Amino acid sequence: MSSLKKNLFLSVFGAAMSASVAFAADLPEPPIIEYEPEAPIAIGSGWYLRGDMGLSAYTGGKGSWVNAYGTKVKFHDGDIENGWLAGVGVGYYFDEHFRADLTADYHSKVKYKAKAPCLDPCNHALDDSSETTDFSAWTLMLNGYYDLTTWGAITPYVGAGAGLAYVRASDYTSTSGYVFGDDGKTNFAWNLMAGAAFDVSDNLKLDANYRFMSFGKAQSDVPTSNSTENPAKYEDLYAHQFRVGLRYDLN
Repeated sequence: MSSLKKNLFLSVFGAAMSASVAFAADLPEPPIIEYEPEAPIAIGSGWYLRGDMGLSAYTGGKGSWVNAYGTKVKFHDGDIENGWLAGVGVGYYFDEHFRADLTADYHSKVKYKAKAPCLDPCNHALDDSSETTDFSAWTLMLNGYYDLTTWGAITPYVGAGAGLAYVRASDYTSTSGYVFGDDGKTNFAWNLMAGAAFDVSDNLKLDANYRFMSFGKAQSDVPTSNSTENPAKYEDLYAHQFRVGLRYDLN
């Protein structure tokens, strides 16, 4: 009897296993999931660094002074010496034509010389007094450029920018006897540019350009001999700048 039960159990078990294997064979195969590694982020793609040096030929700087009596003394025959500049910046290429950068520049101290009508306490034997002061400036500019078609290794471009200029007037002297104190003024500034970039290597470019720069205004402090007097003021400070620099692409 036990042998019969054992054979019956083995038969039922074998039939169940065969049915399970057949059922499993009919099931669809599970999908194969493939994982692809993510592409590395291109650090520095589109960005560049720049450094520039150049010369500045200044124009403008119309000076005047309103004395304690309300008389406006206008300077004439004004002239500003040439100076130098140096700056750094960081920029970004939006596409093959458009780019922008943020630049900070130091503009060296230059001397301004002019004549003024001789008023008290001037020596009335003189027709004019001689006025001199020094100008220096810092500028922070946001610039945009359009790169034209590249010919060989040369890419000409045009650009414009706007930002801030801090202009300092210092070391004022006058043969009239007045000595004005030093002071600085922050103004809106703008520029227009044209130049060309020359490929030195895949990542390095030599940049030569002309920039017309507007610094705005400047003013001295009040005369050190009489704090109730007004400061000397200067308007329309401009410069023709010729710069050479390097641009390094971080691609």
